[in-house]
Amino acid sequence: MLSFSATQSSFLLAMPCRFAVVFLCGAVTLAPGLLRADASNPGARWQHIKTALYFTSRDVDQLLTKPEDRRATLAYFVPLRLSKVYLEDARGEPAAVATYREIAAALKAEGFEVSGAVVPADRGPLCYNDPKDMATLEGRVRVLAQVFDEIIVDDWLFTTCTCAKCLAGRGSDSWADYRSRLVAEQSKRHLIDVAKQVRPEVRVIIKYPNWYEGHRQHGYDVARQSPQFDGVSVGIETRQRATHDQHIPIYSGYVFQQWIGGDAGPKWRSAWLDNYDMQGDDNDYVAQVWQAVLARTPEIIFWCAGQLHPPMPSSANYPHLVELMPEFDRLAGLLSGPARGIAIHLPLGSVGEYNVFGYLGMIGLPMAPRTTFPADTKTAIFTQHSLRDPKLAAELLERIRAGKEVFLTWSLLQDLRDSELGRVLNVIGEGGTVASSTFRVREGFWDSKPVEAARPFTFPKIQLSTWPYVREVALVREDADFGVLLKTPYLEGQVDVLNLPDNSYDLLRLPEAVLDAIRRCFFEELGVRLVGPGGVALYPFGERQYVLYNMSDEPAKVALRFAAGAPARVWKERMHGKSLTVGDVEEGHGPMVRHETEVALTLLPFEIAVVEGQ
Repeated sequence: MLSFSATQSSFLLAMPCRFAVVFLCGAVTLAPGLLRADASNPGARWQHIKTALYFTSRDVDQLLTKPEDRRATLAYFVPLRLSKVYLEDARGEPAAVATYREIAAALKAEGFEVSGAVVPADRGPLCYNDPKDMATLEGRVRVLAQVFDEIIVDDWLFTTCTCAKCLAGRGSDSWADYRSRLVAEQSKRHLIDVAKQVRPEVRVIIKYPNWYEGHRQHGYDVARQSPQFDGVSVGIETRQRATHDQHIPIYSGYVFQQWIGGDAGPKWRSAWLDNYDMQGDDNDYVAQVWQAVLARTPEIIFWCAGQLHPPMPSSANYPHLVELMPEFDRLAGLLSGPARGIAIHLPLGSVGEYNVFGYLGMIGLPMAPRTTFPADTKTAIFTQHSLRDPKLAAELLERIRAGKEVFLTWSLLQDLRDSELGRVLNVIGEGGTVASSTFRVREGFWDSKPVEAARPFTFPKIQLSTWPYVREVALVREDADFGVLLKTPYLEGQVDVLNLPDNSYDLLRLPEAVLDAIRRCFFEELGVRLVGPGGVALYPFGERQYVLYNMSDEPAKVALRFAAGAPARVWKERMHGKSLTVGDVEEGHGPMVRHETEVALTLLPFEIAVVEGQ
């Protein structure tokens, strides 16, 4: 997501000149209680995670230029046990080279790795057809390349320009096609090539914004740009769940790393997060860090020093961050085995239901994004993002012919209505929405149970004939049942269809019985399923480790369910030694009764647990 470096710099420039004095006073008054554990060993590093701190140009001026300011700043940030710092230049003035060399040398003498950072724009998004904008970009890069072996590019590399030159250049192309091509070409010419002309060995790292759904529309193209750059940093700034204008589910931060970072392979260098405007939202802030740790990012970049340091209001998040730093390192050390999850088809450059992968993750479905069609798994999730694959309809049909399962969103199925898959359901009414607080959840061949929610939910309308009976979960109204979760055999395989609520966040609020029915679709694939309310994510590692994270403001009673007869194990919670309840349970009726082993516990708000079978 946008770091707002340029905007922040403009804001700080307008602040009173007593700013630096207040900054240092803040360090004196706030730091002592935070520094005791590390003050005797300021060069300490974490054993299992690597941390880095980004300094905007204004931060460099206020916090690092004078030796006395630098000492106070480094003392303040000792609890983060930083391995690396990034120094931004937002001016491109040749005279700054000497200053940056001096600061970099001083920081290296303290044991830090030091890299440069560039903000491509200072008055809003760039126009890549404007010679002045390109000259500004080149000037900043030349300064940094004279000092640093590595330069990271803040995510203001995008463009929204609609000037006459851009309109003419676009021609008959879409904005997404034109801008993604234009930015790749121009950033190569005016950024990467310029840096390597100054210093051939310099490494240039692209930082992708977290607003993946808008990447190509604004000039980012992961498929094009990751091969061009020397490294990739993944933006995971999910910020506040409900109040920030992007409304990105916390779990999306995990998926972004697995998706973009996984595609980058050895080029994946870091995850980037921030606390911009997050004062009062400590839990949401550190939730970003947990996602970085769980995705095993090579480096966690905190943006930025100025936002974590008084007098900025968002510095109120810093004490809670410091408190949890040992916990982040502890979790990283506990993770064992490869991450596992449900294959979800997310081609690079795709657009679909907004952050649907994040919402699915937050109801306890662990996601394992695939940029290519998943043909090898027992089941897989397909959303409108899959339409980026031109062979999608044929590939889905081939999966079903091979006896496998496909799990589709209703929106995708509508887009495939002209294919063979468009015939899998006998839909007799659709269009518009329906609302009710009553659900019907299927429990056996003939049996189902009514489930009453605390309030009505609104869904797109799907009305189906009585036979074949496909409604695993239905929304019930006086006049009809309407499809929520549909399941039907087709050819040699099976098709599952999920109708998402009209308000995506309502997926997390659905009754537990409804969520449990959705999770059961993946039980055979994963060998485990979560039982409990929405807002709790599941992260399986290896064959015997399960991380649970409660991303809600209420305690959550949850359980892991395994098939009965699985090898008996002693179960332990390794993060905090929480009490577990283990026993056999029976669910369902008649021929569809299920015998399972359950491992249950209660998670406090924003608590994380590591459940492991031994």
